[in-house]
Amino acid sequence: MDQAIQLRDEIQRLQELTREYQRKLLALQKNCDHQFQVTPLSRTCLKCLLTESLYY
Repeated sequence: MDQAIQLRDEIQRLQELTREYQRKLLALQKNCDHQFQVTPLSRTCLKCLLTESLYY
């Protein structure tokens, strides 16, 4: 039982850390001076890894 509580707490901690990193990445991508590498299906920024689909 104690191990289950520890695992649940660790999952919650990691989920919050993931949300924090996602916010930081979005801020970085929003402020990036993009330099895209284009393929027939997508384009990806070489600096911040923002990927956009070109397939409509």
